[in-house]
Amino acid sequence: MKRFALILTALVPALLIVGAAAGAGPRVVGAPETVFDWASQRCATWDIPDGPARAWRDADGSVRLIAGAERNRIAAGADLDHLRHDCAVVFEGARSADPGAYDDRSWIAGLFTPDGRRVEALVHAEYHGDKHAGRCPTAVYLDCWRNAVVAAVSEDGGGSFAPAGLVAALPYRYDGLAGRRTGYFNPSNILRDGDHLYAFVFAEAYRAQARGACLLRRPLEGGASDWRAWDGVGFGVRFADPYREDIIDPSRHVCAPLPGVGSTISSVVRTAAGTAAGTGTGTGTGGYLAVTPATRDGVSGIYAMTSPDLVHWSAPELLWAAPLLWRRDCAAEAAYAYPALLDAASPGFDSVGDDFWLYVTRMTLGKDCAAGPDRDLIRMRVSWPAADRSPAGSPAPSAAPPDPPAGFPVP
Repeated sequence: MKRFALILTALVPALLIVGAAAGAGPRVVGAPETVFDWASQRCATWDIPDGPARAWRDADGSVRLIAGAERNRIAAGADLDHLRHDCAVVFEGARSADPGAYDDRSWIAGLFTPDGRRVEALVHAEYHGDKHAGRCPTAVYLDCWRNAVVAAVSEDGGGSFAPAGLVAALPYRYDGLAGRRTGYFNPSNILRDGDHLYAFVFAEAYRAQARGACLLRRPLEGGASDWRAWDGVGFGVRFADPYREDIIDPSRHVCAPLPGVGSTISSVVRTAAGTAAGTGTGTGTGGYLAVTPATRDGVSGIYAMTSPDLVHWSAPELLWAAPLLWRRDCAAEAAYAYPALLDAASPGFDSVGDDFWLYVTRMTLGKDCAAGPDRDLIRMRVSWPAADRSPAGSPAPSAAPPDPPAGFPVP
């Protein structure tokens, strides 16, 4: 997830402001507007929106927003419409050469606060073996990339975060020989439902771990070590740390990807049905909406999916057509990544009503089709009237083909 860029131009190609056709699904109803303008608001060259936008409310009701970067900064204000970007770095990795420290490069990716003061986070933690002498024979970025998910916590409303333990890592020590990126990537936002917290991560195939989107759950009062992954029947998978325990059977410590979900679940929210039920704990009583960056039938963009239980998802429907960062169109001016759903009326930013926002990062492509640090965070209005929605059921799992690497993109 590092060096990419984008610029918000005054004229947006018509293709990019066309959402899904009118019908039962959500649809984009307005042109993009800028939330963070890199050209005028950056605090440093690589002060960039490099992950999905996440928002929470302070104890006094004000709003904070983060779109993770290697040096994580926040924006704060009275509401989503009045945010000011702050140059203070609230969290960053220590560039540790030890792969067992899980503290090389870190992006805050998912957030939850019970009271506006204590803020818990899931962190996308990259280990770049190519940057550390002797750790990876090829010294090639992609060949040497191992990823994990760790926890971080703030006790001052998000003013600063500290590491809080390992959440998910492969049950194999790093040897730099995989020849491709491996591990667990792209934590979604953290969704509270009943007495549990839920989040999604994306797993790349490696030994016992199959490729796909995995669902994690933790008791509300738990900590980093209490996250458990879906095993195909229930939440029976405990992730293990190969540097701190002997692992006899690695297959017992890997997650089971959700059926038919071939790309990253970047953001998930409760819908009206899920909010009314209040307990979407895999029993079919909830209603959920998620967005994923994907390419289907040759069309790239942001797709929407619905679920009654967080496990079984409908086939993705196009929400917004756009060239994606990892399936980029070199003839286009920009590429897009990191979709997130935020409703200004949601107390915890974990549910949506009839009208809400789709946030994405837009990155300018250079003449060589590369993306640099010039990128903006933009948003578009989404309409999904309750009258258009079908009752929550049990949709057939999507049969979408796997996307290219679905983690935070690479240069």
